[in-house]
Amino acid sequence: MKKIISLITFLLVCVSSIAQKDSLVKPPSIGLHFFYNDFLTPYNIKTNNLGYVLQNNLWNKPFKMQGGFGIDYTQGINKKIDLNGNLNTSWVDYQLPGNVLFGSDNLMLDFNAGANVKLLSDKHIFVPYIIAKAGFSKYKTLKGINLIPGLGLQINAFKEAFINTTFEYRAPLGTSLSPQLYYSIGLSTSISRKKTAKPEVPKTPEPAKVKKPEKVAEIVKPIIKNIAVSLIDEATGQPLEYAEVKLISTSGDIYTETTNEDGKAIFKDIPIGDYEVSGRLNKIDATKENLTKNSFASKGNQLEVKLSHNDPRFTLVGVTIDKSLNKPVGGTVVTVSNETQKSAEFVTSRGSDGEFRAQLESGSDFSVVGKKASYISNIEHLSTKGLNRSATLYVKLQLGIEEAKAGKSIVLNKIFFETGKSNLNTATSDDLQKLIVFLKDNPETKLEIQGHTDNVGSLATNQKLSQNRASSVVNYLVSYGISRARLIAVGYGPDRPIASNSTTEGKALNRRVEMKVIE
Repeated sequence: MKKIISLITFLLVCVSSIAQKDSLVKPPSIGLHFFYNDFLTPYNIKTNNLGYVLQNNLWNKPFKMQGGFGIDYTQGINKKIDLNGNLNTSWVDYQLPGNVLFGSDNLMLDFNAGANVKLLSDKHIFVPYIIAKAGFSKYKTLKGINLIPGLGLQINAFKEAFINTTFEYRAPLGTSLSPQLYYSIGLSTSISRKKTAKPEVPKTPEPAKVKKPEKVAEIVKPIIKNIAVSLIDEATGQPLEYAEVKLISTSGDIYTETTNEDGKAIFKDIPIGDYEVSGRLNKIDATKENLTKNSFASKGNQLEVKLSHNDPRFTLVGVTIDKSLNKPVGGTVVTVSNETQKSAEFVTSRGSDGEFRAQLESGSDFSVVGKKASYISNIEHLSTKGLNRSATLYVKLQLGIEEAKAGKSIVLNKIFFETGKSNLNTATSDDLQKLIVFLKDNPETKLEIQGHTDNVGSLATNQKLSQNRASSVVNYLVSYGISRARLIAVGYGPDRPIASNSTTEGKALNRRVEMKVIE
């Protein structure tokens, strides 16, 4: 009898020990969470740097982010590691690579799975953890894989219920998706509690029924067709690319495509039905057309639909070019200012080909300047005054920018002085404004402003003239709020020619102002 009691006692101790160990492993849990997507902050960090973003308070604000909801499933494999998977949905205007918005709100889905490595076990109220996951995201025709590192904090609020808040960085593999910061907060609870099963009452068997022979259903092949939608500019008849085109069925199904360079959006394998066809570009709707079931009775496997778009503005098609390499540059934030109406539009050049687009109001003068960390941009001017919108849709522009790295000198061709004097001709010296914009966009940069002359006259006279001209430029920059501590004026006289002084053209090239980046 004593042996039996001892054996039972030993088994109870073992079971109790195992239960205590397992209690530290999180049971299967399911939860709901709310999140914010942040595409702008990673873009600002990539375009500039983290220090610049923090110093200039460029971290995106929550009310400017785009939110959504998701569900997640969590299960522990030991007391320090939980497996985690979640499905997120949000209705967003996706920020494409290069900071170009897609142009309308659409559904974004992403599924992520991985592990939460906890720094403390679940017996603590506050449990910080490290996130390591991978995920798949899909938005319209964009899709791809993300690697997801992050940090989280679990709060054990109630029995087997947890509050979780996370901060994650989603790094895309490839060029289809944009990098993204992700903030979430949610509540999850255990789903592993066992319920006592109710005893089943035996059912009285029913008499077998004689089955009637079933009729063999005829297989009817569904009618599907491709639908090609063309969008043209009403004034000029030119095809419009990058426009969003929608098919909306009477049952509520929505199909969306973007027009190509020929102004066409192709919808493939659309089932027979009644549809409304619409288009939108630059926040202006195009005409609408309706397709009926009778339309699908036509011959051929493709239906053709034409829409027209009426936007009284011109379209600026620009390209940012590196002046030193003569190659397009992406990721440049371009400011298009309407000097007549005192308004501005900000767009970003595409990484693939440096192209940017903006809408230009008629009868207006514009200035265009770029911003990219450590680059100095030309300031270009254009006008729509005198342009006929019925004959012209696109206004083309090439915006030159140049990397201004430490030790590099750049000639400022558009700074002019009165002949033989150091007085600035500010009416024609466009590069003065170019310098001001560059120094304000790069607040840590210091410059040496250099004055140069040709060899006409005495060495002493030219030396003094070049020094005075460099000082005039520095004084002008200081008058516009640039710290004098960031500027050094140096006159080199005729000592550093860049062309022969034996010709009139060569002398004109040698009479110049240059900027050199010190740091």
